[in-house]
Amino acid sequence: MLNEKNIEVFIRENRDKFGISLPQDNHTDKFLYKLQNRLKHIVNIIPYLVKVAVVTVFVFTASIIVWNNYLRKDRQEVTLKSKISLVIERIKNK
Repeated sequence: MLNEKNIEVFIRENRDKFGISLPQDNHTDKFLYKLQNRLKHIVNIIPYLVKVAVVTVFVFTASIIVWNNYLRKDRQEVTLKSKISLVIERIKNK
């Protein structure tokens, strides 16, 4: 396992092997191109987040509809809203 001291010793012992050749003329252009592509890749997650949000809303809505129409235990019982409307109808009919 290399640690800082080992790396420093390696660099000092092999100093003459470093810096003997210059980078290519287009090295900076290649580096900037790769850097730009990497940043584009990182920023382009927004469409995926939008898709996840749409699917989440769809699943949430579908689950509420299924629960309300098929799974709810008290759906056959009279609700407070229906009782109030029955009372109002009786009052109007009198």
